[in-house]
Amino acid sequence: MLAINPNILSRFLNSISQFVIILSVFLICVAGVLIFFLENDYYQGISFKIMFIHVPAAWLSLMFFFIMGTSSIIGIVFKSPTAFTIARSLSPIGLLMSILVIITGSIWGNLTWGTYWVWDARLTSMLILAFIYLGHNLLLFSFEHFQKADFAASILAIIGLVNLPIVKFSVDWWTTLHQGSSVFKIGGPSLTTDYLITLLIGFFALFLLCFYWFASIFYIIIENRKIERAKLFND
Repeated sequence: MLAINPNILSRFLNSISQFVIILSVFLICVAGVLIFFLENDYYQGISFKIMFIHVPAAWLSLMFFFIMGTSSIIGIVFKSPTAFTIARSLSPIGLLMSILVIITGSIWGNLTWGTYWVWDARLTSMLILAFIYLGHNLLLFSFEHFQKADFAASILAIIGLVNLPIVKFSVDWWTTLHQGSSVFKIGGPSLTTDYLITLLIGFFALFLLCFYWFASIFYIIIENRKIERAKLFND
């Protein structure tokens, strides 16, 4: 995909975006109904239902940054405009997901632990990821020419990849209030089937919503660059 002309990829993404948003809205409705009718957790009560927003947002924030970082490496090594555009398009979405993780996590933490924030490894590394996302977004608009901005932001994204395993494995490497993995773990998920199905539906609903947003941003970037090139040619 990264070798595809960005204009061709933009047209393809635009052509499927309507189907994606319709499917996303449908899955959001299904997830909402399932969450509403799920029994409350024995220990956490109704507060555990925040999980069905918090966990998918956490997965997506990590996944998007991995794609951003990988695209940045490909963009620098192979000078791929498509790779740079993918990274640029994902940046604001990843920032929103990381902020959503922190907000929902703080609410959940207050209801469960009695505090909105503790400086443990998982929460701190997630906050660092959010700041890296923020820095990446700021760099994208800190240069007059988009190619310089893409290069500078890509360097930050590549460096930021070091933080991903820290976020993922922090609960295993250090003592933390944050619970360990309940889905991707040796021996299989520890969630009950109804919880797991609801969580996965919620994830795909949010993923498709983000995909629609990504397609829209990608299209806007490509169109804006056409306008920039036309202005340079006319000048």
